[in-house]
Amino acid sequence: MRYGLFQLDSDELPVVVRTRAATTTSTAPTYIKQSIVRRKRVSSNARSTRPDLCFARDIIGTPFRILPVMPPRRTNPSPYAKVDRYRELVTKASLALDPLSSDKLSTARSSAAESFVTPIQREMEEARRFLESLTISKPQAALARDKDPDAEIKDALKQVADMRNEHNKKLLQIQKEKEEHTRQLEERKVQEKKEKEDAERQKKEQQQAKPKTPILKHTTATPIKTLPPAKLTEPSIGNSSSSTPAAEEWASNYRKMYTYLMSDIAPTVKNNKTNKDFCFKQRGIIVRSFGQLKDSQEFVSRISGTVIQLVSQSPTGVEQWMLNLVAKAIVKQAEKEVSVAHHAAFPLAAATVLVMRRFPQLADMLLVRLVKKCPYVIPEYVARKDGQSVEEYLRSIGYKEKDDDELETENIYVERMAGMIALFAAIVQTADASGVADAQKHPLSIHLGWTWLARMVNLSPRAISPLLVHTFLSIAGPSMLAAYGKQLHKLLDVLAGEWIAEIKSSKDPVAVAATSNLCGFLDDYKKTGNTN
Repeated sequence: MRYGLFQLDSDELPVVVRTRAATTTSTAPTYIKQSIVRRKRVSSNARSTRPDLCFARDIIGTPFRILPVMPPRRTNPSPYAKVDRYRELVTKASLALDPLSSDKLSTARSSAAESFVTPIQREMEEARRFLESLTISKPQAALARDKDPDAEIKDALKQVADMRNEHNKKLLQIQKEKEEHTRQLEERKVQEKKEKEDAERQKKEQQQAKPKTPILKHTTATPIKTLPPAKLTEPSIGNSSSSTPAAEEWASNYRKMYTYLMSDIAPTVKNNKTNKDFCFKQRGIIVRSFGQLKDSQEFVSRISGTVIQLVSQSPTGVEQWMLNLVAKAIVKQAEKEVSVAHHAAFPLAAATVLVMRRFPQLADMLLVRLVKKCPYVIPEYVARKDGQSVEEYLRSIGYKEKDDDELETENIYVERMAGMIALFAAIVQTADASGVADAQKHPLSIHLGWTWLARMVNLSPRAISPLLVHTFLSIAGPSMLAAYGKQLHKLLDVLAGEWIAEIKSSKDPVAVAATSNLCGFLDDYKKTGNTN
């Protein structure tokens, strides 16, 4: 360690500070002129023998303590605190006093202490007076609680009890409202049921009062597979059922299959939570997939591949139900999209045939759904039964209910039926990937289309018949002509002659428009020789 001596002016006291040898950047106040007195190193023994080297005040002879050159560092850059001001006052007073005058030093220290203490005393006195002026009094509730410590607990328990009572009252009120609402609904249902029964009874009485119209018996020709049909039978009256025995037997098999699905397969799936959740999830994906179909090979391949993968992942015993869901989604897409634009049937049919190649059982599931939704696929004209209301009859032939519980209009119904016939025609005319549309590779081949068309011609036409036949021929006509040639030519001649002649007498607007379109199609075929 080295010691430095600060030389002061004549009117200032000498102040000695101790600095480290390595410190070269320390600065003193501007009023101090610093001169470093360098001394030789001495040993610790020499320091003890020469005290003037240890403490500078021994050399100077001053009775004052050594003061630091640098002012104290402030950690807070805010204005000086009172302690800092006091230290500065003391420092200045010490420097200004004569080193030999202890009276001046005492006076300076006293004045500095007084200037530091006086403001503090003044503030303390003001604070004391302020506190004395304050009067704090407890509220009456607090005084009561002080007298009775359990009063606060009693108040809290009372509030809880009041809240509980209010909540119970609300629950009772809600329960009463629910019971009243349920009672009103039951009364309304009973009243509506009674009114419906009265209306049906009145209709039945009116029908019984009218003389019954005799139903003419008729015979139908057997379906022809290789030859065009012979002459048509006499048309039956409008409210009589009409179908061929072979068609009825064919449809009966698919109706039994639907009953088996609903009574045996459906409960086993719905009672198993794992299988039920699996089918519910996959059904949504299947419906969305068919809804995204477009008329391109890429979309058809991708959608059919997705459906095949979903069905392949089915747990044991669920595959048949999954194929039923696929068939249901296909028919639903035909009702929704194909009914509006018949050309949408081609990509839908192509995807269906690709899935059918992997799962041939899909053909039966698809026919089950078509027979249930569209009786004209059989074909069959359902008659209204005795005592059957108009709404019940319309539901039996495929009319759907709208959101407001009313039946759809005739135009919407006819469009839906034509959409499903368009899907049927597109499927039977779609060839297998090998290019051959035979029954071994394609369960729903073009032979099924010929059977359907022959049955339609063998039945007495109805108002909807020309629309269905025209829809079928406009889609499957080229494939039918390529497969049957002259036989189809003869069948179309029968259509253009006697069959259409029976419809022209009808004044139904649907029949009139559809007959005009069918006649135009047949005229073009006669002129060009093709069914495009």
